[in-house]
Amino acid sequence: MKINKNFFLVLFSIILSFILIEFFFYLKYFEINKDYKFSLHDKRYMLFEEGSVFKNFDNIFKYHPNQKILSKAYYNLNNTWFKEYDYEIITNNFGLVQNNDLKKDIPSILFLGDSFVEGQGSHSWINKFGGKFKNFQLINGGIMGTGPQQFELLENHISQHYIIDKLIFFYIGDDLRRNIFNISNESLECLKSYKDCEGNENFYGFPLKSKDPEKFLNKLNNYRSMQNKLIPVTEKIKNNVKRFFSNLYSIKILNNFLRQKFYFSKNEYIQRNFKSIENLYKKYGDSLIFVQLTNKNEILHGKEYDTFFAEKFIKKLTKKHFLCDFGMNIENFYKIDMHPNQNGYDHLFNCVKKILQSEI
Repeated sequence: MKINKNFFLVLFSIILSFILIEFFFYLKYFEINKDYKFSLHDKRYMLFEEGSVFKNFDNIFKYHPNQKILSKAYYNLNNTWFKEYDYEIITNNFGLVQNNDLKKDIPSILFLGDSFVEGQGSHSWINKFGGKFKNFQLINGGIMGTGPQQFELLENHISQHYIIDKLIFFYIGDDLRRNIFNISNESLECLKSYKDCEGNENFYGFPLKSKDPEKFLNKLNNYRSMQNKLIPVTEKIKNNVKRFFSNLYSIKILNNFLRQKFYFSKNEYIQRNFKSIENLYKKYGDSLIFVQLTNKNEILHGKEYDTFFAEKFIKKLTKKHFLCDFGMNIENFYKIDMHPNQNGYDHLFNCVKKILQSEI
């Protein structure tokens, strides 16, 4: 009987501790959570001025060269549309997001990374360098949605045409779980003409310069709603319960702590991405600099375990590892979208500039 009392006392203490922790963080971040949203990818609709946007090259993709592409992102929250960003993507002669055309036979510094490096959501921050640093040509190898495996393939594609002397490898923890992908034929057709969009594509074309997209957005949203109705009720309940607990501050803190200390993943994507990182290091050695980027979630909840996992792996290879943390200021990110805003990208430019000045 005494054992049962002790057990329930311990259990009650643990539950109470979790409740108090949750309440503390709820109050601490109340104002932020009222204004800022997190990880609402299923509510996002990425629209581009219809026409030539992406182009597949074997296992990778780039943008079409020499284009000016209007890009807008909309979110549907509680049946209300919010336009999160609206900007023009400018591509160079090699289909990369930067103003300056690339020249051959010039020593270059290649920036590799995902959408943060591309500059998704704002005019490309790399353009602030004016296309060069000291005597080096700068190449923006940042492409949205990509991870280290695709970085490696893109590096190989670019280095066949240009002289890459130095490589800057940018990463967030989430990159580790990304696999190689192309833009689907359905998305490519949809980007060319919104009349060919069914709703199951990842990217959508629309004559943004001449028409209001709300009717089109409602069509896309209705398609997603219909698809959601096909999901079994038991699975919806399971996903909602999982989402509820995974979003608790106390669970996130405990989960991150335990995984930082004891986690070792055998996930095949992570292992392949580690192999690509290792391959790039073998090729460039001390000419390779790693830059870790803090994401929006990490500003509130601390460094994620995937980030720790990647950092630990990279620091075994080299000491050339740096951090750009956006000043740990949530105001440097969009309120709904997970990307930096213009101020955030300015902060990233200044951080990278300091790294280049100290290392090159």
